[in-house]
Amino acid sequence: MDEESQTPGVETVFDALADPECREILDVLDEPQTAPDVASTCDLPQTNAYRKLERLSVAGLVEESTALRRDGHHATTYVRDFSGLVVDYDGSEFDVTVVEDESPDERLARFWAQISEEL
Repeated sequence: MDEESQTPGVETVFDALADPECREILDVLDEPQTAPDVASTCDLPQTNAYRKLERLSVAGLVEESTALRRDGHHATTYVRDFSGLVVDYDGSEFDVTVVEDESPDERLARFWAQISEEL
């Protein structure tokens, strides 16, 4: 991730999206799932599922959280954490912005903030 903006680099996002298994994982992460659940659903070895989920997490495309269980063991869950991508090209380089899931109010606030920056 770029240190100043805390957003993933273009190559990081594009590399993750270029991987068919990563795209398949994104398709099934509508609800939080553990890595073993993802591996089973996507018919992947668990080691591959963990690697792909890490790649998607670094790219800012999935969110990791900890699910507390009554038996005292905790499980890391993953869920898709974006609603879109914006790719900008200024004639010499690309920039990618991962648009996080947001409520209509948050989307409107972001829209007005962008408008006021342009004025």
